[in-house]
Amino acid sequence: MFNFTRREQLGALVLAGLLVAGLLLRFLLLPRSGGGVIIEPAAERGAQQETSREIVVHVTGAVKEPGIYRLAEGARVFAAIEAAGGAAADADIEALNLAAPLFDGQQVRVPRPEEGENGTARGDGRVNINTAAASELEKLPGIGPVRAAAIVEYRNRNGLFRSLEDLTGVTGIGPKTLESLREFITLY
Repeated sequence: MFNFTRREQLGALVLAGLLVAGLLLRFLLLPRSGGGVIIEPAAERGAQQETSREIVVHVTGAVKEPGIYRLAEGARVFAAIEAAGGAAADADIEALNLAAPLFDGQQVRVPRPEEGENGTARGDGRVNINTAAASELEKLPGIGPVRAAAIVEYRNRNGLFRSLEDLTGVTGIGPKTLESLREFITLY
């Protein structure tokens, strides 16, 4: 079918030999690259940059090593407790929402069973507006079922209160109501 001259056959053999030698050189002698280029979506890059920022939280109460801890932004309550050496043997860990996100400057108080709901001492009587249920908020002066539900809804929609003044963002609570509540409420 193909009629090659002796010279053409020799040229084809030389080319084939060079091709095999080139492939051997490429795959056996030259180092392999570290892989292909990895392109990560912008959303993932943003998430990695966010987690590289730190927040500072104060962990207190029934933990092994209470103190100030630096955590990655977006950390949860359970991470703060772990940073403090874990919960003490007498901790009432069920009183906390361990999955709640933390914010910079927050205090995480791990209660003991002899303390009241949400880590407030029974003798203290102050209500933690960041963790209290609507039924507990209703016990506050001037707060009925409608305002208590509004506080819980605001907290669920906007996250934890960072200051007592944030309470004025709740429908029906103005500066006067806030002043009348100050001695009965806490953020921690």
